[in-house]
Amino acid sequence: MPPVTFTRPADAATLRGTGPTRRIEVPILAAVPGLVHLFTAKGSDPRAAIAEAAGRDVPLLTLRQVHGASVRVADPNARPADGGSAREEGDALIVSGPWLAAGVWVADCLPVLICDERTRVAASVHAGWRGTVAGVVGAAIGAMRARFGAEPSDLRVAMGPAIGPCCFEVGDEVVEALVAAFPDASACVVPGPRKRIDLVEANRRQARAAGVPDEGIQASGLCTLCRPDLLESYRRGRGAAGRMAGVIAWRD
Repeated sequence: MPPVTFTRPADAATLRGTGPTRRIEVPILAAVPGLVHLFTAKGSDPRAAIAEAAGRDVPLLTLRQVHGASVRVADPNARPADGGSAREEGDALIVSGPWLAAGVWVADCLPVLICDERTRVAASVHAGWRGTVAGVVGAAIGAMRARFGAEPSDLRVAMGPAIGPCCFEVGDEVVEALVAAFPDASACVVPGPRKRIDLVEANRRQARAAGVPDEGIQASGLCTLCRPDLLESYRRGRGAAGRMAGVIAWRD
């Protein structure tokens, strides 16, 4: 009997809610029982969007993002108002157990949400080009395994809206840093006269290198710069853009 093969899920996104609860879901996580996940849209209120998606208010913890690869584990007793792990420095936040949401803020950088249904662990990851070079997605996956016993082969990874390879023009120093970061990074540099890189593909490859199979990874397929009707973009707003959230939590 020939071996069973799996195909990589196509990029896909579903828009839900209206007004302040408008949010984007990616099918690979929407199919997980008991999981709440979302990427907010332009003009959304993250807490209102979480409450509608979860059916109740859920405390949202975030980090002071520094474009690196530090991973933090949320204190299950922490709350947004009390500081603690909610305001530690880092670019990946792991939560374990129900009714506590891990979030990241983006406006062109890539938000990555990861879950393990078996151990009920989830993580939110902020992956700009610097974090990608530093290997933040692999660091988050490694921490989920080391701290909670999550097997990479069981993980599901959703990559939200970010500046796409169509638009992410960069300088030589960014290309050089990316190419030096991991073995097949040159495949994430877009051919052509303009220097462009593919953040989604770079992080997809890093997740795969950490042990996540192709069928466990899916992206939204949405470019922040191309969708002014739906998404915030730091570049389009010349630094004055608002921020969107990537959020993940277990209901039970």
